[in-house]
Amino acid sequence: MTPHTNSLIAQLLAADQTEILRHCEEIAIEIGSVLLSPHTGEQFAYFLGNSSVVMVVRDIRGRGLALGLIGAEGAVGLQLGLGMGSGVMTYQVQSSGLAWRIQTHALKQMVQKRPTLLLAFAKYLCVVSQEVATMATAAQSQDILTRLAYWIVLSQERSGPSPLLLTQNYLADMLGVRRASVTLAAMELKARGLLEYRRGKVFVLDPMGLEKMARATPASDVAIPQRPSR
Repeated sequence: MTPHTNSLIAQLLAADQTEILRHCEEIAIEIGSVLLSPHTGEQFAYFLGNSSVVMVVRDIRGRGLALGLIGAEGAVGLQLGLGMGSGVMTYQVQSSGLAWRIQTHALKQMVQKRPTLLLAFAKYLCVVSQEVATMATAAQSQDILTRLAYWIVLSQERSGPSPLLLTQNYLADMLGVRRASVTLAAMELKARGLLEYRRGKVFVLDPMGLEKMARATPASDVAIPQRPSR
């Protein structure tokens, strides 16, 4: 696997790619680790490979709500390179894999010198903001069955083929609901022949049927975000 696995890097101008990769180092990131949060002064931005990172916002009691999922189409922490703070969301690894990290100060210097990098990152962050808005709307307007189907479809898009390592406790935390609600919704999806669920592993049996379920309400008319073409 090379850094060009990351679609954001692959779409950059050759000169910008060369400059970015000169400062990147390959690392392995593990499930559950936090790459960036409102309470830590992180020093790196991350371009993801075969890994995925969830964007989750938490209230003062620690209750979470997932508002996005980043995979090989994007990066974590680009806002730091634009001179902005980490923001209100926590970026937590959902699936282990490789990533390429770059120190924030090096990224800032590159963005200041290379307007094409600034434009590429700004466009990407705009797309991410639309995904966040879509998922926030879904949390208010969709039932748990539709939201669970959507999250599994999105996870497969970002992480690759099943099985997906998603425990019911984790899904409840990401969707901001009780574990019992996730259990009932998962049983319904299983009964419809859309997925199989065993010991924290989700096996998607009918991808097209599951995506149809994810669009079951008017609020889900917005397309499920896809990885940009290279």
